[in-house]
Amino acid sequence: MPSRLVSLLILVYWSVAAFWLLKSDVLPELTQGYPPDLRGIAFASTPDRPIRWSIQILDVAKGEDPTIIGEAVTSSKRESDGWFRMSSRVELDADKLLKRTILASGNRDRLPVLIVSTYQVDPSGNLRNFDLKVESRDLGEQLLHVFGKLRNDMMEIASEGPLPILNRKFAPFKYQPRSVVSDMLGPIDRLPGLHVGQRWEMQVVNPFSGQVEHVRVVVTRRTTIPWAGKPETTYEVEQNVSGMKMRTWVRTDGVILRQEVPFPFLRLLLERRPEENEAEGGRAASGRTAG
Repeated sequence: MPSRLVSLLILVYWSVAAFWLLKSDVLPELTQGYPPDLRGIAFASTPDRPIRWSIQILDVAKGEDPTIIGEAVTSSKRESDGWFRMSSRVELDADKLLKRTILASGNRDRLPVLIVSTYQVDPSGNLRNFDLKVESRDLGEQLLHVFGKLRNDMMEIASEGPLPILNRKFAPFKYQPRSVVSDMLGPIDRLPGLHVGQRWEMQVVNPFSGQVEHVRVVVTRRTTIPWAGKPETTYEVEQNVSGMKMRTWVRTDGVILRQEVPFPFLRLLLERRPEENEAEGGRAASGRTAG
């Protein structure tokens, strides 16, 4: 039988080991909370009220002032049967975007592009189907159509377009309950319940390539940004996709104010446009719970 000293040392060693296990493995899971899901996002969004976003180019290499190239309008609607319909409509001048890349041409005419997306979410908070279309406003032609549907627990996605390379079916992926699927230029209105250190995964549809990207998300820090002429305390959220880093700034009440989308040699910035009484309405909506 060990002596009292040895027994005491064993007890101290066990206590220290248990403390570090609790600190490194258990406490982070308890303090970080659950990641945002579609049901929470849908309930927190302001119903039947469109949110407008300006789309700007930030030229990293030249350090120029932002250039506005378009606008996005997002909305969320709760149907009478309890389903949610989340949609976005993006209009941008593709010529202003392309002329900063290797795809630039000598044509200086305006090239308007329309991107429309719709996401159908059932009452339990699961995405059942989505539809994304990219069209040329001048030519009246559909350039790309990406659509997905949940079958059992697998999300099946396909794309169509005028070129053979755009007509394809993607490998289905296992859909985690209530997980988020969105597109790069259709910003989500809100991300409620954030905490520094949260991590989760989501899928993002690239409207320019039709690819469905697997994205890892982390809430990195709290920071202050200027918005609507005053400083706002926000959570900075990083999304890592295909070696590039996207960033989103979310006000502490869950309202998304800004989203940065990277492209080669430049970045797109989606800035939420302040509306009259938007702040008060947004905070009231964020106080609602998902039940």
